[in-house]
Amino acid sequence: MSELSKIKYYNLATTFIIKALIALLLVNSLFSGVDFSQIGLIKGLSSIADFGIKIALVLMLFILFKIPNRNIIYIGIFLFFLVIGGAIGTIYHGEDFDKTLALLLNVCLWFIIFGYAKPLELNFNIYKFSVKISTIFLILSMVLYFLARQGLNVKVLGGAWLYDENFRFAGTFAEPSLNGYFYGLMFLLVLFSRQQYRFPLIILFAVTTYISGAKFSFLIIPLLLGLVYLFRIKGFFNYTYQLIPLSIILIFLSLAFSYHGLFTFIADHSTNPATMTYVTRLGFPIVSVWHLIEYPLGSGIYGFKSTLQPYIADYCNALSNVDVNCNEMLSYLSLRDPNASESFAPKDVLSFIILSYGVIGLFVFICSVLIISAKLKSNKHYFIILMYIVASMLFTLPFRFILFYSFFLFQCYIYRMSSEK
Repeated sequence: MSELSKIKYYNLATTFIIKALIALLLVNSLFSGVDFSQIGLIKGLSSIADFGIKIALVLMLFILFKIPNRNIIYIGIFLFFLVIGGAIGTIYHGEDFDKTLALLLNVCLWFIIFGYAKPLELNFNIYKFSVKISTIFLILSMVLYFLARQGLNVKVLGGAWLYDENFRFAGTFAEPSLNGYFYGLMFLLVLFSRQQYRFPLIILFAVTTYISGAKFSFLIIPLLLGLVYLFRIKGFFNYTYQLIPLSIILIFLSLAFSYHGLFTFIADHSTNPATMTYVTRLGFPIVSVWHLIEYPLGSGIYGFKSTLQPYIADYCNALSNVDVNCNEMLSYLSLRDPNASESFAPKDVLSFIILSYGVIGLFVFICSVLIISAKLKSNKHYFIILMYIVASMLFTLPFRFILFYSFFLFQCYIYRMSSEK
């Protein structure tokens, strides 16, 4: 029996509610990190809206679909793991208990939604719907961006929304790197699909990634496409799906021991202000590994706000003889700066996991990547897209709304491509 034969046809009202909730969830994710209090709205509106949308969506899913017993077990184990991390975090840093609780609830809700990705995609075509919504918002933001380049004042939100101080295109996101990551992902999804208007969408997403100035995305995508070509020539060997993700993780861990030469090279080829983004983004992988030595079990969720500061000081001190800018990292040492304290978190997912859960978190992360890689190894396109997400989680992608929607979208993409074979 084909997947398409399992589709149920829901009435117009049900379809509208589900797609409206998905659209709101996506739009909120597209504005990841944006502070709407700048235009008079309440602070934290995105987080409140995200939580409310997911609650409503989960309730609809419980009404429409049967709850798989296996999913209940997985979510229970995962929730236990999260609660342990949250409890440990409050021992070291109890001031952010509300943020810890919000993170636990939101991640738990996302994992429930992940468990329903298949029926959602097969019944409501979420993947293509998401491509349409993303494209509309991208085109609108690009129009504003090019108007801004002509000297018009169209930037209604502060910070790096729409573009940063170097005029890198951030689109709807709070920073260009998130914009480059997401539309780099969209580029790969559309490239390896039979999407309608495929060619113009490929061009649009490629141009977006380029003008975002997202160096990592623009570097990793050609390498991954080279792997696709190599797989066609040499074949996809059984050990390849293990070797590639392990190599990426090994590069991440090795930064803690080879960083000085790397930053000397960066300093020789960049201006001092331009080095700050490298010092910050690569700094968290480095200090998280140093932190691991003294805290092998981690310091819990947000516990690193109290335990990581000495390692940041050592890191910046070690770079004092290199012409790089450590100002952003040093700002996290100031307890008097509420903005720095609020935003004090790793710029990548794996550093957050290592700081929170130590060796156990690192082991679980590696095993999860290898298990998923093994399941996707039969399709080199799926594997390549997974490697893009994993590599981004290691070097550029923090815990933002768009991270979770990326996983969900990737799931929907797989189910859609499989159903159309």
